[in-house]
Amino acid sequence: MILIYLIVLLTARTNLVKYIIEDLKTKNNELEESRIELRKLQINKESFFAIMSHEIRTPLNAIKGISDILKNNIQSEEDQNLLELMDYSSNHLLALVNNILDFTKLNDGVFSLQYSEFNLGKSLNSLFKMNERLALEKGLKFEIQTSTDIPHYVYGDKNRINQIVLNLLNNAIEYTKIGTVKMLVTGNYNSDIKKEFLLQITISDTGKGIDKELGEKLFQKYATSNTSKNSVGLGLTISKGLIDLMNGSISFDSEPNEGTTFHITIPLPIVENNSTNSDNVDNNFKDTAIKILLVDDNKINLLVLEKQLKNKLKNSQLTTANNGLEALNLIKEHQYDIVLMDVIMPIMDGKTATKHVRNLTDDSKKNIPIIALTANVGEKELTECLNAGMTDFVTKPFEVNALLKIISKNYKPEEQHNHSVLS
Repeated sequence: MILIYLIVLLTARTNLVKYIIEDLKTKNNELEESRIELRKLQINKESFFAIMSHEIRTPLNAIKGISDILKNNIQSEEDQNLLELMDYSSNHLLALVNNILDFTKLNDGVFSLQYSEFNLGKSLNSLFKMNERLALEKGLKFEIQTSTDIPHYVYGDKNRINQIVLNLLNNAIEYTKIGTVKMLVTGNYNSDIKKEFLLQITISDTGKGIDKELGEKLFQKYATSNTSKNSVGLGLTISKGLIDLMNGSISFDSEPNEGTTFHITIPLPIVENNSTNSDNVDNNFKDTAIKILLVDDNKINLLVLEKQLKNKLKNSQLTTANNGLEALNLIKEHQYDIVLMDVIMPIMDGKTATKHVRNLTDDSKKNIPIIALTANVGEKELTECLNAGMTDFVTKPFEVNALLKIISKNYKPEEQHNHSVLS
């Protein structure tokens, strides 16, 4: 009897272990399927936001370009004011697009900053002017005070700093019915780290203020006032995330019905030698007889860019192509000084075309500077452009002067002439 009992017990235990093992295998399979499904969702999400970014930025680029062209020909003050409003609206839309994309990237931990040298005072003043008309139309007093000892040029993510300040200025104007919105730009030179400037921006208003309950969760996801008509509840969350990435800080003081003051501090390396970083492209370059190949499948963007460049580079010779294959064939047959290449195009995309150009045997052609004009702003996409052999990139929508600076930086007529002689 004991032996039978032991056999039954052993069999039961064996069956139990077998059941547990089978159950674990089933759960592991379910877990793996869930992991695969989650990865698919992540890929689909990234693809969706990349496509949305591209589709929205492409027409925005045309709008900003047309505005830039019209500004040079408009005499009427009323029409000039309308163009300023169009600029404001397109920049506001761009800020919303950036907020949605950045919110996703910050949540996923894949966000990175893009550093460059820029004129700090001019950048912040332009941003302030962009909002001036809206504030004055509400009857607000709109002021900016900039310290005289801030450095001219610094090294940082200009677009993200502008985005942060734009978010705060928009909020200040939106929530202030009467009184003043003021922006103070100051800072001090870091005594511990040479050549570093601690930028301090204070944006204050005399609006309705922030109540204690909202103040406690102000930088959390989707925190917003119930009376907001325009806010999507992302601006302050994004601003806090971006400032954290820059090793800076943001705080605020507020009294209900008296107003709110935001304090921003961002450490920025100082650029002392700025001889190559002039905001206005040298006049000698503007008179250069430069041959440029423009490549874009969007005919509106192509037309706008062509007019912008003709206005700025009087002696330029411009040729257009509608896809990468057309561009490749033109480069094989003709000599150009620089190529401005869209990335996403039918028949042959910009990256593929660039790879083919880099494999040409003629040095004067294979080494031609190719500037990517891309509506994709993710680090992965921009890295892929550079890995494909593109020389540099400009993200849409862009200001024409920013594009001219990139062209000027990469246009080296002496080197290209030498290649032509050797070949």
